[in-house]
Amino acid sequence: MRKLVSTLSLGALLLAGTIGLAGKASAEDWPNRKTITAVFPFAAGSDYIARIVMGAVEKEIGQRILIDNRPGAGGAIGTGYAARQPADGYTFVFAYPGPAANFTNTFAGLPYKPLEDFEYVSGISKATMVIVARTGLPFTDFKGMIEYAKANPGKLSVSNSGIGTYGHMVELAFSDLAGIKMKMVPYKGNSEVVTDMLSGSLDMSMDFLNNNYMKQIEAGTIRPLAIVSAERAADLPNVPTFKESGIDLVAQPWAGLMAPKGTPPSVIERMNKAVVNYLNTDEAKQAFAKIGQQVNPTTPKEFRDVVVSEEVKWRDLIAKYEIKNQ
Repeated sequence: MRKLVSTLSLGALLLAGTIGLAGKASAEDWPNRKTITAVFPFAAGSDYIARIVMGAVEKEIGQRILIDNRPGAGGAIGTGYAARQPADGYTFVFAYPGPAANFTNTFAGLPYKPLEDFEYVSGISKATMVIVARTGLPFTDFKGMIEYAKANPGKLSVSNSGIGTYGHMVELAFSDLAGIKMKMVPYKGNSEVVTDMLSGSLDMSMDFLNNNYMKQIEAGTIRPLAIVSAERAADLPNVPTFKESGIDLVAQPWAGLMAPKGTPPSVIERMNKAVVNYLNTDEAKQAFAKIGQQVNPTTPKEFRDVVVSEEVKWRDLIAKYEIKNQ
C-alpha cells in the first residue's frame, strides 16, 4: 500500500509539473502557435471597431487574428462561447455592458458567470449617448420636454433597442428621476428609428450619437435635447448634459476586450500593450470618431473596475422593474 501511495504521489507531482511546463511554454511561445480568435458577440456589419482594432493588433504581434461573429441573445451566446474556450491566450472576446455585466441580473440560467469567467485586457471605446426629438413637437429643449411629459403622461414615445438593453435601462432611470411616464418602443436599428421620427410616428430616441442622427440634426429635422454622458459631445457643444439640466444621471456605453479565466498574465499584458498602443494613435481616434465614439485605453484592472461598477450601477433598477431577458 505504501509503495502504491508513493507511486501515485510521484505520478501526481510529475503530472502537475508537466501541466505547469505546458502552461509556461504556451505563454512563452505566444502568439506563434496558432491563429488567434477574437469573438464578436453580435452580427457582422456591427463589428467595425472590432475589425480595425484587431487588424492593428495583428500587425503588431505578427499573428493572424480571426474575427468570429457569434450573435444571439443580446451578446450572451458569443460571450458564453468564449468563456468555455481554453485559457491558452488564443481566444479573446469583445465585452459590452449587457453580456459582460448586466446579464448577471437579467438572464435566468445564464450558462456563464459574467463577473467570474473572464480576465480583463483593456477598455476599447466609449460612446456618447443622447436624447433626440423630432421637430414639430410642442417643445424645443430638455426642460420643455420634461414639462410636456409631466402634463401628458404616457403620450411621448421614445425608442430603445429592446428590453434590458442599455437604452431601455437609461430610459427607465430617466423616467424615475424626472417623474415622468413615456411610451417605450423597441426597435431593431436606428435607421428605422430615424425613418419613424421623420414620419412623425415616433417622438424621441435615447441612443448612441452616430451619423444617422447627426445627418438629421445638421439638416434640422431632428433636435438634440440633452447628452446622457458625463461631458458634452464635441460635435454638439451647445447641447447640455443631463446633469447640467438638473437630472442626476450619467450613462456612457462602452466596449472592451476580455479573455477566458486563467489566460496567462504575460499574454494579457502583451495583448493589452498592443491594444493600447493602437488606441493611442491619431488613426484610431479618427476612425472611432467617424461612428461617434471615443477611444478608451485602460489597464486590465481599470477595465475590470468599469465592468464591476456597471453591474452595481444598474442592479437596483433591474430588480425594481423586474427586467428579464429571454
